[in-house]
Amino acid sequence: MGCGGTKSAKPDSKLNSPQIRANQPSQTLNLAPAPIIQETEKIESDYIFHVLDPLVTQRNYIKKIVSKSNNASRIAKVFNCQTLTISEKQELERIINQLMQIKHLNLIGTQSYYYNDNRLYLIQEFCDGGNLLALLDKFSQLQQYTMIDVFCQIMAGLQYLHNQGIVHGNIQLDSIVFTNKLMENVKLIDFGIPNSMKITCMSWKPSNSIQEISFKPPESVKLTTINAPLTQKADIWSSGCLLYFFLTSHMPFQGRDVQAIKTAIQRGVVNFDGSEWANINPDMKQLVSKMLSSNPQQRPTATEVINHPIFLNRTRIMTKPNKQLSKHMKDFKQQSQMQIAMLNYIAENMMSEQDKKKLMDEFQKFDLNKDGQLTKEELLKVYSTMFTTEQAAQEVETIFKKIDQNCSGRIDYQEFIIATIDQKKYFNREKLLMLFQQIDRDHSGQLSKQEVKKLLRDMQIPKEKLENLQKQLDQNGDGQITQEEFLQIMLQLS
Repeated sequence: MGCGGTKSAKPDSKLNSPQIRANQPSQTLNLAPAPIIQETEKIESDYIFHVLDPLVTQRNYIKKIVSKSNNASRIAKVFNCQTLTISEKQELERIINQLMQIKHLNLIGTQSYYYNDNRLYLIQEFCDGGNLLALLDKFSQLQQYTMIDVFCQIMAGLQYLHNQGIVHGNIQLDSIVFTNKLMENVKLIDFGIPNSMKITCMSWKPSNSIQEISFKPPESVKLTTINAPLTQKADIWSSGCLLYFFLTSHMPFQGRDVQAIKTAIQRGVVNFDGSEWANINPDMKQLVSKMLSSNPQQRPTATEVINHPIFLNRTRIMTKPNKQLSKHMKDFKQQSQMQIAMLNYIAENMMSEQDKKKLMDEFQKFDLNKDGQLTKEELLKVYSTMFTTEQAAQEVETIFKKIDQNCSGRIDYQEFIIATIDQKKYFNREKLLMLFQQIDRDHSGQLSKQEVKKLLRDMQIPKEKLENLQKQLDQNGDGQITQEEFLQIMLQLS
């Protein structure tokens, strides 16, 4: 498959301001303005709202929902768009599209959205392990190497965001969630949506609590408005506070009240005099000191942090990959945009937890530096344990040509999943019939235009490709797709 250009990072200064201007007025005055965000069916048609455990989050704009079709739990972020201008709705649509493209082991995934009656529901994956703030007592009992591993997972997610030109801007204890009760794997949440949008649409406002202020960089503390844009180096400061906290069990800047903490942050003198630092590697101390530099330009990048020599001993012990999954990667063929989208949809909605864990474990065998992405060098090291040097190089080149869809020079987790999913297991008549029944919400035995439209939207098909793919599904153009037609089309993709 041919490759397009790699994505370029957007400048920090533009991340929190609208980037798409309102369309120019139509020359035909009688035409009604086109909707900015496409109307959808109501969320209640597909999901049931449930009570959300406060351990997950206490933000009132975040709700727990459960799918009527497969009982999967999800998170819904609720936006009230009543007062948004046209340009603000365009900006919100850009944000939605951007979030839906983010796929990383350590970042919460956005899967779909619903929009009607000026309310938008952003559907994201659900992690039931709880957030770090709520589980702090339990987390503090873990071994320090486990805490460091958690920190590196956070930095891996942050590195990915920064490479996409996104500033998190809100790294603190309750923006870190555990994927399950074992407290081994974490994901960052609450990124990608600027404060100005939260204030307008979510009734959000900063709590100004000691916990929140303690993670603010000096340049943020000095600002008189919470809408002012932050840079990637602000995230590095907050991450430095997190690393200091993991190492010492207390924050680097302390005070009796919020104002005293702000003063300490602005003074910028980090305390390394505690007895706990006697047993900490001096290189770690130096890294923390750089991350907490009062001058943002002197702070390292997320990539420099995660690749710091102090973390090199975290490299995984190389174990041989599953031969069958390796064969899937090598034999992977991209037949169409529809196939890729359907594989992604199946992975998120139909794959068993056991299969998901199997693929995650396999991905981590290759991800030697644990940054959530695979490089040629990492694959080469692993395959060199199985083949000669020349054979290993050929295997890696073949795999990258087929799997690295965006030519980034790295294989991200979504690309890996799509390439290694057992297509024979999921692209068969029985599984596709189950999928059809999930999509056929009115149980009519046929998919209507609206149901096909929703399927393609849930599959995250870009708007400019929707029409062609709708025609691909509805080949006879009658606006309905029978069960047999659907099975025939899908089986042709496998």
